[in-house]
Amino acid sequence: MQINRLMQSTTCIFQRHTFGLTKRTKNTIYSLSRRFESSGSSVNTSVKANQLGHTQIVFPFISKIDKTSQADETLRLIFDDPNFWKHFTSRSQTLAALEYSASLATRKLTGLFRNPELATPQGFHSEAEKALRRVKLLVHRIINANTEEELRKIVKNLDRLSDTLCSVIDTAEFVRTSHPDPKFAQAANWAYGYLCSYMNSLNTNTELYQVLKKVLSTPSISSQFTPEELQVANTFLRDFEKSGIHLPFSEREKFVRLSDKIITLGRQFTQILPQKGINHIDIDVSLLEGLHPGLSRDTKENIASLSTRAWEAQMVLKYVKDEGVRKEMYIAANSATKEQIVLLEDLLKTRAELAKLVGMESYSHTFLIDKMVKNPEHVQTFLRTLADHHRPKALADLRLLQEAKQLYTKSKTLPTVYAWDRYFYTEKIKFSSLTQPALSISSYFSVGSVIQGLSRLFSRLYGISFEPAEIMPGEVWHNDVRKLDVIDEQEGKVGTIYCDLFNRSGKFQNAAHYTVRCSRRVDDDDGVGDIPSGIDITEMGELSKSEHGVTVKGRVGRYQLPVVVLTCDFVKPKGKQNPSLLNWVEVETLFHEMGHAMHSMIGRTNYHNVSGTRCPTDFVELPSILMEHFVYSPNVLSLFAKHYETRETIPLDLIKSHVKARLQFSAIETQSQIFMALLDQLYHSKLATDSNSFDTTAILYKLQDTVELFPSVPGTAWQVQFGHLFGYGAGYYSYLFGRALAGKIWKEIFEKDPLNREAGQLFREEVLKWGGSRDPWLCIGKALNDDRITIGDSKSVSIVGEWIDFI
Repeated sequence: MQINRLMQSTTCIFQRHTFGLTKRTKNTIYSLSRRFESSGSSVNTSVKANQLGHTQIVFPFISKIDKTSQADETLRLIFDDPNFWKHFTSRSQTLAALEYSASLATRKLTGLFRNPELATPQGFHSEAEKALRRVKLLVHRIINANTEEELRKIVKNLDRLSDTLCSVIDTAEFVRTSHPDPKFAQAANWAYGYLCSYMNSLNTNTELYQVLKKVLSTPSISSQFTPEELQVANTFLRDFEKSGIHLPFSEREKFVRLSDKIITLGRQFTQILPQKGINHIDIDVSLLEGLHPGLSRDTKENIASLSTRAWEAQMVLKYVKDEGVRKEMYIAANSATKEQIVLLEDLLKTRAELAKLVGMESYSHTFLIDKMVKNPEHVQTFLRTLADHHRPKALADLRLLQEAKQLYTKSKTLPTVYAWDRYFYTEKIKFSSLTQPALSISSYFSVGSVIQGLSRLFSRLYGISFEPAEIMPGEVWHNDVRKLDVIDEQEGKVGTIYCDLFNRSGKFQNAAHYTVRCSRRVDDDDGVGDIPSGIDITEMGELSKSEHGVTVKGRVGRYQLPVVVLTCDFVKPKGKQNPSLLNWVEVETLFHEMGHAMHSMIGRTNYHNVSGTRCPTDFVELPSILMEHFVYSPNVLSLFAKHYETRETIPLDLIKSHVKARLQFSAIETQSQIFMALLDQLYHSKLATDSNSFDTTAILYKLQDTVELFPSVPGTAWQVQFGHLFGYGAGYYSYLFGRALAGKIWKEIFEKDPLNREAGQLFREEVLKWGGSRDPWLCIGKALNDDRITIGDSKSVSIVGEWIDFI
């Protein structure tokens, strides 16, 4: 879930989008007719590649299927069958060999995301420099616009400027966190910081601001703007003003310095997230009853050394019977170094300083001013109302845990349930409620089957499906990555999704959605007009090239198609083991991240403000959270939940038992989300302006003892693991807000018939297709046919607060 990344400075006018068969037959002739994406190939090579693309290739162990089902079944097998994947990729490598032989003359090799410049780490330096040269030309063009024709292009040129920077920054952001090669990660990290720093300086450029203000105040120009163009222009204007454009020069320089510092501190904070103050604990083996033997590593003289990493710690907290061991693991896993705490507090204090500089009461006030909720007071009202509503349900769940602990420990009185008890007794209660073995449901959720099911679901709702695509050597960062073309039944190919779904050493463990490139109309870019007359362009060095774009059926113009990456941390099977099988929560996670991807794919705008680039954070989670509801529909599960060996559909009784177990303690989970959202607000409130008394650990403990259901634990500092404090600073409430919106839309539009095309088209037309180019209140109001919501005032916020029953 990031679900969607935000620009890490306070505000950014050029914002970025701040996830084997049992019955085998003989070999089958299997035709894989794919597109060949030429990259500078000669005509002859293209012809050969095209011929190869239609060659019939023999794949072993595949049942014969008709042409209509071909891509659908291939979709499952490239994730589930290593032999099939091997044959599939061998064809891509043959195509790549032809492409490579044709490119020797130009020395252009396939690079990351098929960008030849990114074939080596040094390419990030080149791409950043080329982008900066193009951006400086655009800045000069915008500032010197003096004809009505040029002034009419100001919004488009600002958007082009933003897209030029973001195309490198977004790619660099992903690569610096995910590429296994340190040289690539370091080069990407440099490019990210280098361009973000320049971007921060643009936020305080008074000349750009004055030109935009002039355009919006000139009726003969602004009256010609489309509603989308006007929305984008006003967003640019607000972001300039949030960035302290009114300040004296020296204070604007300070704004840039503080913004750069926030980015640097944020990078450092996220990079040290996996670290702990205590990275392992030594436990007598006799005390580890209940724990799988494979987790007792480095056992010497009956003493086991247990890692405090997230997954290992979770296994101890779930299954070890000895409460003392669980307590020790909880404290160790939630420990922190002094340096980590100081780093976080420096980040929060710097944000508070920046907010004070622009005349705001707190960072939260600064961040929320252009969000759906408008201000921290509305957030507090929403969260406190939610907490009051859910607390009785959460206390009822807590009572079940207390009773389970009383029975297990044979206590005469109802005992206190501590944080280290939560998962142990939750697991016991859930296991006892299942009518079948707890792991049996995973047999119906292979990764390939779930991806296949998502494709079938989107086909039913939106007329969109996935097709496996070839991967050229150098195009991806690891062999586990799969590439999907996203195909609209009317428009053709509308985007690309790279799926990096399996765990590996050193990989960031959280699921996430990264936007590498947004959809945007490009045929009207007028890149030639960027070059001033009398300038010898050869003296400037190479510029970033304008995207040529593709035609899309049913739309005027040419468009650059979106590219996104979904990352998860699913267990990868080894050797001849079963395909990767998911538990219920992991299926939800994949659905959630794919919701973000669909927002990116379906967004139809002329500007690069799709799926989070301009979406308020309290709106951008809506499509992804809505997807979680579909997992609980038997009709949806019947599309893909099939046993990985027998291909039998999952039994309805098994679904019901797991849904019951999954929802049994949902009130406790919601209470934890409320706690985290309130903590995020407190950390970004006026408290952070007092550098002498600001103590994040003390704030954490106090809130745990008043809002959370489990007492605070001395010796812990969980806040340094709260990575969303950087990416979602002051915006973590948006997940709960999005759940309220999604719950209402599910209830009103989808619940009766989750596979209904009319329902899907309504949501697509009123919400998804707009990306971030339409007022989100208007999107919600139109989808629900409720004019009270469309207004988007304080009353609208209060109405959403009344939807807490749908969370």
